[in-house]
Amino acid sequence: MKRFLVQSTGNFLYGVSQGRIDKDSAMIYSCDIYQLSKLTPYNEDYKTGKDYPGQALIDAGKVEQATQLLNSIKGTPRLQLLAELGNYYLHRAGADKDDLAAASKYANLLLQESTNATDPFWQVQAYWLLGNTGAQARDLEKSQGYFVQAVALCRKTGNEPLLGRTLLYQADALPPGAPQKENIFREVTAIAKKHHLPILEHRTLSISSLEHLQSNPALVEKEVQRLMEIQKEIGFLHNQFGNYTLSFLHLVKADAIGTLKYTEMVMNDMVATKDTAFSAIYCMRQANLKSNTKNYDEALYWCDRALSVPLTKETQLVWYRAFIYRVSVLRWMDRPAAAVQYADSFSRIHPPLDDLDKMLLTAETAASYEELGNEKMALENYLQFLDLAQHFPPHFTYGETMQGYSMVANFYLKKKAFGAAKQYASLILAHPLVKSSPADLARAYTILFKVDSATGNYASAISNLQQYQLYTDSVYSLNQRKAMDALTVRYETQKKDQDIRILKQDSQLQKAQLSRSSMIGRITLGGIALLLIIVGLLYNQYRIKRKSSLDALARNTVLQQLLDEKEWLLREVHHRVKNNLQTIVSLLESQSAYLENDALLAIQESQNRIHAMSLIHQKLYHDENVSSVNMGNYLPELIQYLRQSYNVRNNVCFNVQVDEIELDVSQAIPLGLIVNEAITNAIKYAFPRGATGQSISVALLAEDTRAQLYVADNGIGIKPAVLAARAHGLGLKLIRGLAKDIEAELNINGDNGTTITISFEISQPLGNVAREKTAILG
Repeated sequence: MKRFLVQSTGNFLYGVSQGRIDKDSAMIYSCDIYQLSKLTPYNEDYKTGKDYPGQALIDAGKVEQATQLLNSIKGTPRLQLLAELGNYYLHRAGADKDDLAAASKYANLLLQESTNATDPFWQVQAYWLLGNTGAQARDLEKSQGYFVQAVALCRKTGNEPLLGRTLLYQADALPPGAPQKENIFREVTAIAKKHHLPILEHRTLSISSLEHLQSNPALVEKEVQRLMEIQKEIGFLHNQFGNYTLSFLHLVKADAIGTLKYTEMVMNDMVATKDTAFSAIYCMRQANLKSNTKNYDEALYWCDRALSVPLTKETQLVWYRAFIYRVSVLRWMDRPAAAVQYADSFSRIHPPLDDLDKMLLTAETAASYEELGNEKMALENYLQFLDLAQHFPPHFTYGETMQGYSMVANFYLKKKAFGAAKQYASLILAHPLVKSSPADLARAYTILFKVDSATGNYASAISNLQQYQLYTDSVYSLNQRKAMDALTVRYETQKKDQDIRILKQDSQLQKAQLSRSSMIGRITLGGIALLLIIVGLLYNQYRIKRKSSLDALARNTVLQQLLDEKEWLLREVHHRVKNNLQTIVSLLESQSAYLENDALLAIQESQNRIHAMSLIHQKLYHDENVSSVNMGNYLPELIQYLRQSYNVRNNVCFNVQVDEIELDVSQAIPLGLIVNEAITNAIKYAFPRGATGQSISVALLAEDTRAQLYVADNGIGIKPAVLAARAHGLGLKLIRGLAKDIEAELNINGDNGTTITISFEISQPLGNVAREKTAILG
């Protein structure tokens, strides 16, 4: 279904592009829209598993690697890769000679290596590639020669489904209007119906309807209707492409009701499939409808909707026509100056990328200048339009060229250049699509009528006037009148039936109204009384709630004041505790002057312990949060103090890694003391020999609701016997006791240095708990 979607989208885009891009570019564009491989439209029946890596390499732009892969694979994978490389080069945008040469090279290799195969599939694939390569090189004889060989091979093997696809490729490679196409279309359709191949029939109708759009527009509607039936059968939901074509056919026929019907279906299909890739084109059709009924404000709205998409060069093919049509609408609103200004300013930012858009823009610009009275600029732009129109393929210009010729003819008619006016009016009548466009026929005949009247050719003028009146009646008239008459009759019939029913019911209603009126009066009085009671209750409830709110506000204010006072007092307590601890440190410092050896060392260790606690209180009264300590700030500062205290400079390297963890005071103080004891022990005992490369590592890491503290050195370590004797040393006793206080898991390893690991559950700071409860209650 993905290939079907890409092919349907590519064919639709090729049709609406009107020759601005080739079919291969349209297919590539559709592959980009749906983010599919650029080989998707062409690799039908190919295997794409792991044993066939060519497509993945080509899609990744690694064509050279794909080419090198040919040397290492054989059999079907090699044949497929040859076909994929041929398709890659054949269907690149444009028709570059080097690309066509590369495509021909791989197609010939595929033909040589598949000639002896029992299955003709790859040989037919080679003929397809060679035939399409010849068609792109404009060598019709060579192209058809390969397709003839492919057709003969399919007939010989009796493979009719493959024959049908081959014939379809052959028809598509023929130039527009080739007479043999019709016979091919009929044979392929017969094969598709015989073998029940709905997708083959759909593809045939897609190609034939595009062919018949110029030669037989009446047949196109039947073909598109059949396309829609097939899509329903196979569950394909993108009906907007077919409905858009039907809306175009009815627009050309000046059938406003039909155009409106199918345009609404297009918009509904776009919403249903959530495919807005061509929303600008669909909105343009709405603008066409609104302007044809002279509802120009609505037409401008739909033009703006079409131009609300990202205006990129890559998508300009889709939205640029909306800009040109907006210039037309401004001109029809008798705002030629605004039309000229808008055309100039917009085209400076977004100039036309192809000759068709440039041709249509110059025609609208010329008409706007003409209405402004600037004949010089009008003539300059009209001549540019005519020059471009001569070089553009007529089978792709559709109705826009006829409208341009009409504007040029009217310009010359006003200047009394009757010969030129008649020449361009005649070009309208010679257009292949004019027979199905009453509006353009009416415009052509009215110009010819005026020319003949001015030149005295009255017999011809009368004939042209009659033709003009005939087609004028057709423009939004004959078909619409029939449809509107039918709608009016239906409406009047329904209205009369309804009036009869209403008359019969009137008498019953009057009787019911008399009894109902007295009841309504009683109900009304009761309702008013009840309403007054409800209002009174609501007002009383409002007063109670207001009083409760004021009381709550007063209580909250008092509580906030108390909370502020409590935090201030707590901060003051921390400040004073810190000062007292510093005083103790100072006293110990003074006492140490009179002590030596172990006593001096004990005093120094006590100073460090007190400083570890003092530093926490300092952090608390400096911080806005008086209930928790940021360990990412505290521990590095404590470690730096210990380095200075023990005069450890560069002989021991400290590695510190501390996460930004907020700990409650009840955990922060024990943890600080543990770090103090661990580092003190490491400095004192781990490095007795004073070797180089000595290091102490400290890490505090958090994971979810738990934290782990690591203090490790690469010193001499602790003997197992010492660790087993749990009474050894005040430092280790403190570490064990403090770890127990915070309910932590303690592990001390004395192998290859000493490693102390403490794992504990992080307690939520009391301040945070209080704030969360306040937020919940608030």
